[in-house]
Amino acid sequence: MKCIVAGFVFASVALTAVNAMAQQMGRFAGFESELHMIDDTINRVEAQRHAGHEDFGGHASKAETLLRQAKAELNAATEYRVHH
Repeated sequence: MKCIVAGFVFASVALTAVNAMAQQMGRFAGFESELHMIDDTINRVEAQRHAGHEDFGGHASKAETLLRQAKAELNAATEYRVHH
């Protein structure tokens, strides 16, 4: 009888732990809005450059490069979170 009760207690604790982990995983919404903002910013910088404006002393190109790197890092962070 004690073994049966202990088994139920263990199963209950294990189920609670799994449920808590699943809820934490469910809270991670990803970086979709941030990625969208980065894409929007890149598009605006490109539009300014293609509209005949200068490259702002090379700073616009550098900003685009850094924004693309930030996007890649957010995608990598999402992949890491999904698999760990």
